[in-house]
Amino acid sequence: MADSLRSLADSLRRFDDTRLAELLGAREDLLRPLPHGIGALAARAAGALSARRALGSLTAAELAVVDALAVLPEDTSPTAVAELLALGAADLAPHLERLRTLALLWGEKELHLVHAVREGLRSPAGLAPPHPEDPSADEARDLVAHAPTALQGPLDSLRWAPGRLARGSGTLASQLEEAGIARADGPDALRIPRSIHLELRGGHLHESFPAAPPDPGGTEIRERIPGTRTAGAVERALDAVRVLDTVLTWDDENAPGVLRRGGLPQRDLRRLAVEAGAEVTTTATVLQTGWLAGLIGHDGETWAPTADWVDLWRRGPESRWAELVLTWAHSDHLATIVGDADATTTPRAALSEATRVEQAATRRHRLLHLLAEHPDRDVPSAGLLAALSWWYPLVPARTLRQDVDALLAEGNALGLLDGGALTVLGHALVGVLDADLPTADAALTDALTSHAPAPVDEVLLDADLTIVIPGRPSARLEALESWTEVVSRGGALTLRATAESIGGALREGRDPEAFLELLREASSSPLPQALEYLVHDEQRRLGQVRVGSALAYVTGEEDALALLLAHPGAAEAGLRRLAPTVAVATCEPRTLLRLATAAGLSPLIEGQGVRLDSRGPGVGRTDHLVRAPAQVPASATPDLATAITRLRRAEAGDGSPSVMDRLLEAAGSALELDLGIVDGRGGVETRRAVPLAVEDGRLRARSSEDGSEFTVLVHRVTLD
Repeated sequence: MADSLRSLADSLRRFDDTRLAELLGAREDLLRPLPHGIGALAARAAGALSARRALGSLTAAELAVVDALAVLPEDTSPTAVAELLALGAADLAPHLERLRTLALLWGEKELHLVHAVREGLRSPAGLAPPHPEDPSADEARDLVAHAPTALQGPLDSLRWAPGRLARGSGTLASQLEEAGIARADGPDALRIPRSIHLELRGGHLHESFPAAPPDPGGTEIRERIPGTRTAGAVERALDAVRVLDTVLTWDDENAPGVLRRGGLPQRDLRRLAVEAGAEVTTTATVLQTGWLAGLIGHDGETWAPTADWVDLWRRGPESRWAELVLTWAHSDHLATIVGDADATTTPRAALSEATRVEQAATRRHRLLHLLAEHPDRDVPSAGLLAALSWWYPLVPARTLRQDVDALLAEGNALGLLDGGALTVLGHALVGVLDADLPTADAALTDALTSHAPAPVDEVLLDADLTIVIPGRPSARLEALESWTEVVSRGGALTLRATAESIGGALREGRDPEAFLELLREASSSPLPQALEYLVHDEQRRLGQVRVGSALAYVTGEEDALALLLAHPGAAEAGLRRLAPTVAVATCEPRTLLRLATAAGLSPLIEGQGVRLDSRGPGVGRTDHLVRAPAQVPASATPDLATAITRLRRAEAGDGSPSVMDRLLEAAGSALELDLGIVDGRGGVETRRAVPLAVEDGRLRARSSEDGSEFTVLVHRVTLD
């Protein structure tokens, strides 16, 4: 008995709101832009690009069912599919229902695979594409039954092998051809006809049905000292923040450059890693994530922190870590492939689109959930790869291997993983993967805060100029690293003051007395005399020429400058006289202009490079920096409930559909239309045709007169 359904559109019209929400949630591309009605939705779902994207989300079990549908003829039955897969009807039913929900299949007793899917799977389950000269099922059975005994071994090997073979240099190829088992497929290849291959497989498509993902394996986690894994995770999390804080302190003299094609030069990445005392992978992970979070940008020549970084820095290290982790979890970029060659053999640069891998975030979420399902195991990378291959069988193995390697390396760098197991911070992330960003940010900030040790605000001083901070440094003690060299990190931070480190800090304009006073306040023991001598000796040695900073200058008569310097606002503006007729200030030129006017003077701005903006200090050029391309904002995809309501209204006839929507509706329902096609001279030719697909601004249709197919640009189509 034939189904009452005539098309995919009819099938979707039977969906209730819950099932329609499941479809739109799984295939978000169908919502951008929102179609005008169910018919238009069906046409878009049946399009080649959208269908191919949906195929990429299928598991190995679902793909096996699609393979069977692609092998069997149109209008096949569930019974035939079950027989081909050696499955029971009850085991097959959930997979068919899932494919119907994804709009890849329609029909109940007569199953119809979406045309674009059938056309896209040319070699389902490794079988060769169909050929007009392929033998029938009976002929194939006879050929296999009468194959020479000498070929039984090779035929057993070919049973589950791909249907296209290299000819090779031996005699086996000619023997297979003579027996009718294989046919020539070009000068260097053979193909096993699909009917023969199915006969070799005993009428089944797969050796065994991949019903569930393989167990990833792994060893049981045992801690000698309870809490060491959590302590290590917190240490790596805070170290990632330290790396970010350190690398973003560059000045204009040593700011990293920008490649012509975009991105950070590899030499600058290695230099920043050395300066931060971190591995290149860790530095790349932190920098790449900071760039994606909008904390770093460039002006075409050099990279610089953005205003967002200034705001985030004020919120504390726990908040900075939460920002990094959430950005990392939801991005499609892999920092571990920085330096690898792309398709053009060009090395991939950090802070560039070259590290983007399509759907990487989706697969990262899957891996994180997989690890969360095995909380007491250290899962090996091979086990993760095998499981990920089941969830994404159509994704190339090399890409999946990159996903796994990136998760392990980058997750460890951020404190989320310890080897192949989630840490307490990693479990906190998995718990908020689907939460809104404010909720997730607060939860992760609290997770790190609750497990991190309290900051230490004391130091231990030694006569050999060693400074030990016995724990996590407080905010004010972090400044000590600017004056010292790091000896070791871990449970305690060990620093040592040297002539080079003290000289470097002095050259950067840091205050030596403030450094010594900080040590006096933080230490319970007296300041070593050798340290004071070292600081003062370096201060005298470097004090031959002094350099300061100024944002504005003023020139004028000596009396006019005296009047300006006497104004109450002069001190706040940092105004000081350099010569009888010259003074400089640490404020912006506009502030100095207002100060001069308030002092009763008549100021005049001079110089081509003077900025007269009213932004606060510390912003500078950050407002004009080029940042990472934004992800598709949530606002670009309508809320599912809203989208379904609008679809239902459009289906009920509310609103006027556009030409595109009407074409999509017709394609989804196989309706004939009178198409007006505008030619190059402005004339209109009318053709009666059935729209087949609308993609990339083109309409593919079949003429109702002669059955020929043609393609035309949508903007050249008119409808009465």
